[in-house]
Amino acid sequence: MKNKNIYYHIILILLLLLIPVLSSPELDSNLRMINSTPFQRDFSRYVLLIVFFYLNLAVFLPKLYDKRRLLLYWVCVFVSYVWICTLPFFVFPDNHGSDPRFDFFQNEMSNDKNAQTFEDIPPPPFENISPEESKKFEKENFTRPPKMRPHGKGFPPPKMMDREDSFSRKYISGLLPFLFSFLSSFFLYQSIKKKEIERAKAKADLLNLRYQLQPHFLFNTLNSIYSLILMKSDDASEGILKLSNVMRYIVEESENDFVLLSKELFYIKDYIALQLIRTDSSLDFSYEESGNTEGVKIVPMILMNFIENAFKYGYNAEESSKISINVNLDGEKLNFKVFNNIVNYSAADESTKVGMKNTTERLDKLYAGKYSLNIQENKKSYFVELNLDLSS
Repeated sequence: MKNKNIYYHIILILLLLLIPVLSSPELDSNLRMINSTPFQRDFSRYVLLIVFFYLNLAVFLPKLYDKRRLLLYWVCVFVSYVWICTLPFFVFPDNHGSDPRFDFFQNEMSNDKNAQTFEDIPPPPFENISPEESKKFEKENFTRPPKMRPHGKGFPPPKMMDREDSFSRKYISGLLPFLFSFLSSFFLYQSIKKKEIERAKAKADLLNLRYQLQPHFLFNTLNSIYSLILMKSDDASEGILKLSNVMRYIVEESENDFVLLSKELFYIKDYIALQLIRTDSSLDFSYEESGNTEGVKIVPMILMNFIENAFKYGYNAEESSKISINVNLDGEKLNFKVFNNIVNYSAADESTKVGMKNTTERLDKLYAGKYSLNIQENKKSYFVELNLDLSS
């Protein structure tokens, strides 16, 4: 996921740097625009906008905006805007101290011997003249508009015009690109912050579910050992040993986000062995496992509740009982099935509902869109099938 985000940023940066290239009026196959001062300014401005984007995203917003140092934050944003608009003009100044727009105009005028300044035009006669003389004057002086040299008295010098529009060229023209960079970084930061809050909340919810699940499991297991002790079974000591193995697994592994499926199944088989200690021949039990479970990971204790309920409701020493568990792994696709007869009606209590609710909530949060759960229940039997995509 992080690599994908890096690729997205690289592509975005390249697209932004293409804007001054494709929008340059001097773009041609020879790329002569590279030596053009206006292009160099535009290109460097976009480079500075990209730098500001990440500076605002990684430094200004988390260090100043979130810390409620708002005055200092807005000062930094304003100073950044001024530097982005001004720095390209210092690095790439106008050639010959004037705007390049006038260079071509001035060179053309200097090569034209017939070009005139305003002072070269003779003043019109204001005294009374005859119509013939007036027509002659117009013919001699206004047959075509005279070319004007840029340094005539009636034409403002290029430097003066450059000063007049320098503010517009530097700051007004750079306002929209700067606002785009600023707002993009601001809204991206808010989006990242919102996702972090949601992830923290989801993690807290999962921890709460996990802490609820562990006591629930422990109580059920202790009830099994208590039954062995009441029966004064020699298997009680072995049950305590199995319980210690299971509890060690819960303490050491269940705090991890994911565990190897092979470890999870090993722990499940220890739990099954613990339950089988207190059963007798009245239970028809089967466990089947297929597929290569090495290297595949799963959320810990996600399967346990279904097996717990099978032994809780599916075994009664006074009736014929049947429990079957099937685990099949095809690549990274897990098919998990549990079937049991319902022969222990007295086992129904609130803890069963809590355990099932916790399991389904964990599936929703951790495997959203990657699992299907099919439960078939009637008065005589209970069947659950879980299909789980374990690919990362």
